[in-house]
Amino acid sequence: MGRYDESKKSSGAKGKKFGHAGRAEDPYRPEEGQEASICSECQALYQNKRWFFDEKLARRLAGTDKVRQVVCPTCRQVKDEYPEGILTLSGDFFKERRGEILTLIKNEAARVSSRSVQDRIIKMTEEAKDKLVVETTTEKLAQRLGRAVYRAYKGALDFRWAEMNRFVRVYWSR
Repeated sequence: MGRYDESKKSSGAKGKKFGHAGRAEDPYRPEEGQEASICSECQALYQNKRWFFDEKLARRLAGTDKVRQVVCPTCRQVKDEYPEGILTLSGDFFKERRGEILTLIKNEAARVSSRSVQDRIIKMTEEAKDKLVVETTTEKLAQRLGRAVYRAYKGALDFRWAEMNRFVRVYWSR
Protein backbone atom coordinates (compact mmCIF):
# COMPACT_ATOMS: atom_id res chain seq x y z
CA MET A 1 0.00 0.00 0.00
CA GLY A 2 2.88 2.41 0.64
CA ARG A 3 3.76 2.48 -3.04
CA TYR A 4 0.46 4.11 -4.02
CA ASP A 5 0.48 6.68 -1.23
CA GLU A 6 3.49 8.39 -2.78
CA SER A 7 1.80 9.31 -6.06
CA LYS A 8 2.52 12.89 -6.98
CA LYS A 9 0.02 15.07 -8.76
CA SER A 10 1.34 17.32 -11.48
CA SER A 11 0.86 20.97 -10.64
CA GLY A 12 2.76 22.08 -13.72
CA ALA A 13 1.68 23.59 -17.02
CA LYS A 14 -1.48 22.59 -18.81
CA GLY A 15 -1.06 19.36 -20.73
CA LYS A 16 2.16 18.36 -19.01
CA LYS A 17 0.66 15.06 -17.87
CA PHE A 18 0.17 13.89 -21.43
CA GLY A 19 3.46 15.16 -22.84
CA HIS A 20 2.24 18.15 -24.84
CA ALA A 21 2.39 21.82 -24.06
CA GLY A 22 -1.29 22.63 -24.60
CA ARG A 23 -2.80 25.14 -27.03
CA ALA A 24 -1.27 28.51 -27.76
CA GLU A 25 -3.44 31.56 -27.19
CA ASP A 26 -5.29 32.87 -30.23
CA PRO A 27 -3.91 36.34 -31.08
CA TYR A 28 -7.13 37.17 -32.94
CA ARG A 29 -9.56 36.44 -30.12
CA PRO A 30 -12.02 39.34 -29.57
CA GLU A 31 -11.16 41.84 -26.88
CA GLU A 32 -13.18 42.16 -23.68
CA GLY A 33 -15.95 44.72 -23.86
CA GLN A 34 -16.42 44.29 -27.58
CA GLU A 35 -20.07 43.29 -27.22
CA ALA A 36 -22.46 44.74 -29.84
CA SER A 37 -19.87 45.41 -32.53
CA ILE A 38 -19.94 45.47 -36.32
CA CYS A 39 -17.00 44.81 -38.62
CA SER A 40 -16.27 47.80 -40.83
CA GLU A 41 -14.80 45.50 -43.53
CA CYS A 42 -17.22 42.56 -43.94
CA GLN A 43 -20.28 43.84 -41.99
CA ALA A 44 -20.24 40.84 -39.61
CA LEU A 45 -21.88 41.38 -36.22
CA TYR A 46 -20.51 40.41 -32.80
CA GLN A 47 -23.04 39.60 -30.12
CA ASN A 48 -23.25 37.04 -27.29
CA LYS A 49 -19.56 36.12 -27.77
CA ARG A 50 -19.88 35.09 -31.41
CA TRP A 51 -19.52 36.60 -34.88
CA PHE A 52 -22.32 36.13 -37.41
CA PHE A 53 -23.74 37.57 -40.63
CA ASP A 54 -27.14 39.28 -40.70
CA GLU A 55 -27.43 41.78 -43.57
CA LYS A 56 -30.72 43.36 -42.46
CA LEU A 57 -29.57 43.91 -38.90
CA ALA A 58 -26.17 45.18 -40.06
CA ARG A 59 -27.79 47.76 -42.37
CA ARG A 60 -30.11 48.89 -39.60
CA LEU A 61 -27.35 49.22 -36.97
CA ALA A 62 -24.58 50.65 -39.18
CA GLY A 63 -23.79 54.25 -38.32
CA THR A 64 -25.73 54.28 -35.05
CA ASP A 65 -24.44 54.62 -31.49
CA LYS A 66 -25.77 51.16 -30.59
CA VAL A 67 -22.73 49.29 -32.01
CA ARG A 68 -18.99 49.87 -32.11
CA GLN A 69 -17.16 49.87 -35.44
CA VAL A 70 -14.28 47.36 -35.27
CA VAL A 71 -12.39 45.06 -37.61
CA CYS A 72 -13.33 41.43 -36.95
CA PRO A 73 -10.62 38.85 -36.13
CA THR A 74 -11.05 37.13 -39.50
CA CYS A 75 -10.57 40.34 -41.49
CA ARG A 76 -7.45 41.10 -39.41
CA GLN A 77 -6.20 37.58 -40.07
CA VAL A 78 -6.73 37.99 -43.84
CA LYS A 79 -5.04 41.40 -43.80
CA ASP A 80 -2.06 40.02 -41.83
CA GLU A 81 -1.96 36.91 -44.08
CA TYR A 82 -1.96 34.65 -41.02
CA PRO A 83 -3.13 31.18 -42.16
CA GLU A 84 -4.18 28.41 -39.80
CA GLY A 85 -4.56 25.93 -42.66
CA ILE A 86 -2.70 25.36 -45.91
CA LEU A 87 -4.00 23.14 -48.70
CA THR A 88 -1.49 22.09 -51.38
CA LEU A 89 -2.84 20.63 -54.63
CA SER A 90 -0.40 19.02 -57.05
CA GLY A 91 0.09 16.46 -59.78
CA ASP A 92 -0.47 15.93 -63.49
CA PHE A 93 -4.21 15.34 -62.97
CA PHE A 94 -4.46 18.71 -61.19
CA LYS A 95 -2.69 20.38 -64.10
CA GLU A 96 -5.21 18.89 -66.57
CA ARG A 97 -8.33 19.65 -64.45
CA ARG A 98 -7.16 22.89 -62.86
CA GLY A 99 -10.25 24.93 -63.79
CA GLU A 100 -12.72 22.36 -62.49
CA ILE A 101 -10.87 21.91 -59.21
CA LEU A 102 -10.58 25.68 -58.65
CA THR A 103 -14.33 26.05 -59.23
CA LEU A 104 -15.00 23.26 -56.72
CA ILE A 105 -12.75 24.91 -54.12
CA LYS A 106 -14.33 28.35 -54.60
CA ASN A 107 -17.87 26.96 -54.40
CA GLU A 108 -17.12 24.94 -51.27
CA ALA A 109 -15.43 27.93 -49.60
CA ALA A 110 -18.38 30.18 -50.48
CA ARG A 111 -20.83 27.63 -49.05
CA VAL A 112 -18.90 27.42 -45.77
CA SER A 113 -18.18 31.15 -45.42
CA SER A 114 -21.85 32.04 -45.90
CA ARG A 115 -22.55 30.20 -42.62
CA SER A 116 -19.37 30.93 -40.70
CA VAL A 117 -17.59 34.27 -40.40
CA GLN A 118 -14.28 32.64 -39.44
CA ASP A 119 -13.87 30.35 -42.48
CA ARG A 120 -12.33 32.20 -45.43
CA ILE A 121 -9.65 31.72 -48.06
CA ILE A 122 -6.78 34.16 -47.52
CA LYS A 123 -5.10 33.63 -50.88
CA MET A 124 -4.33 31.12 -53.60
CA THR A 125 -0.74 30.98 -54.87
CA GLU A 126 0.40 29.11 -57.97
CA GLU A 127 3.85 27.69 -57.24
CA ALA A 128 4.22 25.76 -60.49
CA LYS A 129 2.02 24.73 -63.41
CA ASP A 130 1.03 21.59 -61.52
CA LYS A 131 0.96 23.00 -57.94
CA LEU A 132 -1.39 25.36 -56.13
CA VAL A 133 -1.27 26.47 -52.48
CA VAL A 134 -4.48 27.65 -50.78
CA GLU A 135 -4.16 29.47 -47.43
CA THR A 136 -7.22 29.50 -45.15
CA THR A 137 -8.13 31.31 -41.94
CA THR A 138 -9.04 28.10 -40.08
CA GLU A 139 -7.65 24.59 -40.04
CA LYS A 140 -11.16 23.18 -40.48
CA LEU A 141 -11.66 24.96 -43.82
CA ALA A 142 -8.38 23.57 -45.20
CA GLN A 143 -9.46 20.07 -44.15
CA ARG A 144 -12.92 20.53 -45.64
CA LEU A 145 -11.56 21.77 -48.99
CA GLY A 146 -9.10 18.87 -49.15
CA ARG A 147 -11.88 16.36 -48.43
CA ALA A 148 -14.14 17.95 -51.07
CA VAL A 149 -11.44 17.59 -53.74
CA TYR A 150 -10.76 14.02 -52.60
CA ARG A 151 -14.47 13.07 -52.75
CA ALA A 152 -14.76 14.46 -56.26
CA TYR A 153 -11.49 13.23 -57.81
CA LYS A 154 -9.99 10.66 -55.38
CA GLY A 155 -6.16 10.68 -55.32
CA ALA A 156 -3.91 10.87 -52.24
CA LEU A 157 -4.93 13.02 -49.27
CA ASP A 158 -2.61 13.67 -46.31
CA PHE A 159 -3.15 15.77 -43.15
CA ARG A 160 -0.27 17.07 -41.01
CA TRP A 161 -1.10 18.93 -37.81
CA ALA A 162 1.30 21.19 -35.92
CA GLU A 163 2.11 20.19 -32.38
CA MET A 164 1.81 23.56 -30.60
CA ASN A 165 -0.50 25.72 -32.71
CA ARG A 166 -3.87 25.40 -34.35
CA PHE A 167 -2.38 24.74 -37.76
CA VAL A 168 -2.75 22.01 -40.38
CA ARG A 169 -1.18 21.30 -43.74
CA VAL A 170 -3.32 19.31 -46.16
CA TYR A 171 -1.73 17.71 -49.22
CA TRP A 172 -3.75 16.38 -52.16
CA SER A 173 -2.20 14.93 -55.30
CA ARG A 174 -3.17 12.82 -58.24
